[in-house]
Amino acid sequence: MKHVEVIIKSAIDIAKKLEASAIVVVTESGDAFEEFKKAKLRLPVIFATASEELFQSMLKEATESALEVEFVDKKVEHSLPEMHVLKLLTRKSSVAEMVEDAIVRGIEKGIIHDEDVIVAIGSTLNTEANSIFYYEVREEALDLALYHFLRDIEVKPEVFEAVLNIALEIGKEGREGRMIGTAFLIGDSKRILKNSRQLILNPFEGHLVGERSVLNPEIKETIKELAQLDGVFVISNDGIIESAGVYLNVDTSSVDIPRGLGSRHAAVAATTAKTKSIGITVSQSGGIVRVFKDGKVVLTIEPQRRFSMR
Repeated sequence: MKHVEVIIKSAIDIAKKLEASAIVVVTESGDAFEEFKKAKLRLPVIFATASEELFQSMLKEATESALEVEFVDKKVEHSLPEMHVLKLLTRKSSVAEMVEDAIVRGIEKGIIHDEDVIVAIGSTLNTEANSIFYYEVREEALDLALYHFLRDIEVKPEVFEAVLNIALEIGKEGREGRMIGTAFLIGDSKRILKNSRQLILNPFEGHLVGERSVLNPEIKETIKELAQLDGVFVISNDGIIESAGVYLNVDTSSVDIPRGLGSRHAAVAATTAKTKSIGITVSQSGGIVRVFKDGKVVLTIEPQRRFSMR
């Protein structure tokens, strides 16, 4: 991986000469992360990845590095860089789009700001650290629609992201070798359940709150398994799954959604129009993931491709 070291040294040199605010690194394998840990650098480094497993691994190491710095004598110089780790919602179709998403996520987290100078390293699935980018951050030139959407919803962003990631995995992988369709409603769960009925016995009834949280990684496979059943998942603002296999009693006659979408999409759209909830659907045909708010599609994602706000 000699080229990774060369690219990183070049990016650091460029960042220093241009007095960059930070270096952004989109990584697919984590090799760039390992190389930066060796670098003598005081500039903040922001790592971003679409891989949940790699994100968790880097986050753990970055946290441990930060703790090491805290215990270093204040008078003693150290070379550990300030590290941040970001999770991208999905893998995009080009390196440039991935880098732009990382910058948007950095703005969302408050670690990148308007007019910052950024030097970025891009990667692909096949080649780690294969390109260097220069950005003068201008918020008006970036697609911040998703950021504004997350900021305006009442659902906790980490809960929305967790459910969206599960939906994306279902859309990409299917279940037992076949594509499946399913739906999730997040927020205003009491009102939704009051106007719905169970198609099956609630599989989450009687379980501890922590066992029903979408933030608990141990529940992911259970959700994927239950996604094969008819009905929707109803989830609270805090990410607690209240029920699965829920039939929505809602009038869909006034719903305005794209042609070709079925009754599941219409019911989810109508529910978000009448409640303070966010809907996420996975289409059985193609695995396309859609997000609904106020009765309309606001986000469309094709697994492995770029999302669009509409």
